[in-house]
Amino acid sequence: MTRVPIWHSVEEVPADLGATAVSIGNYDGVHRGHRFVLDQLRHHAEARSLAPVALTFWPHPRHVMGEPAQTPLLTGHEDRDRLLLLAGMHGVLDLEFTLEFAQHSPEEFVRIFLVEGLGMKCVVLGEDSLFGRANSGNIETMRELGRRYDFEVMTVEDLGPEGTGSGRLSSSSIRRDLLEGEVRSANAALGRMHTVTDVVHHGFRRGRELGFPTANLGPAPAGLIPADGVYAGYLTVTEQAPAHLGTEPLAGAQATISIGTNPTFAADGAVQRTVEAYVHGDHDLDLYGDTVRLEFVDFQRPTLKFDSAEALVAQMAKDVEVTRRTLAAEQAPPATDG
Repeated sequence: MTRVPIWHSVEEVPADLGATAVSIGNYDGVHRGHRFVLDQLRHHAEARSLAPVALTFWPHPRHVMGEPAQTPLLTGHEDRDRLLLLAGMHGVLDLEFTLEFAQHSPEEFVRIFLVEGLGMKCVVLGEDSLFGRANSGNIETMRELGRRYDFEVMTVEDLGPEGTGSGRLSSSSIRRDLLEGEVRSANAALGRMHTVTDVVHHGFRRGRELGFPTANLGPAPAGLIPADGVYAGYLTVTEQAPAHLGTEPLAGAQATISIGTNPTFAADGAVQRTVEAYVHGDHDLDLYGDTVRLEFVDFQRPTLKFDSAEALVAQMAKDVEVTRRTLAAEQAPPATDG
């Protein structure tokens, strides 16, 4: 049996993992700043013959402590952990964050989860890192605990917006970019294309009637939904519905993605916000029940209201052409890592 390197308790950590080097964080987006830390973690782990492990939490602590509206998450739970593994981690200890968990003192947290749970011999973190009950532990606390429990404490500088170490590249700044439709800027900070993942749902079927059938996501997909508008991007099927098993799943298919309330059809009662993607060139495509990942490349235009269905169809044809030109200008298609 293949061992899945994602653990949700210290009891699930394999006994033969060996000693570890660990970094701690929420890692929302697993952006370039996070990967800078993880690169340092892998470097220190390799130099000491340790297994690099990321310790993270779900739900996001701010959601549990009462600020969910202020912190829309860049990535869903599974995508976040997948990206951590792709960053070279030998394992991810993904702990459930609860009000009870938040009461661990800094020493209890380090002893139970890091020293005893992971066999940690090296921890890599920023100089301003806080941990334990009420964030009462800091870097000096960690150094004292390192002397007590025999592990090294290594610190890293923040990766600046241009990778210079000046300033901080943060998840919150990437959220602001996406909520303003600035996908290219967000992608540059992420070091990859922003993604949104969900099961394909049945929609109003207007796209099919207009000659542009779309894959419609549900009302709460995993990943931050960018600002309303039309985007160039890609669609990949990450998990097929049982009815589709045995067929070749789409991977990195060119797609024109629309986000908004469909104002042209507002009189029909279609006022909920939707995310839908037209896969270029395949009008008979059946993705209902499949889990798909949308990857955003660039913003094309804002959501508009048209006087007629014919005017909308003409604009959709233009949107598809703009998407094709945009994607053709990209250096490479997206990585299809599943």
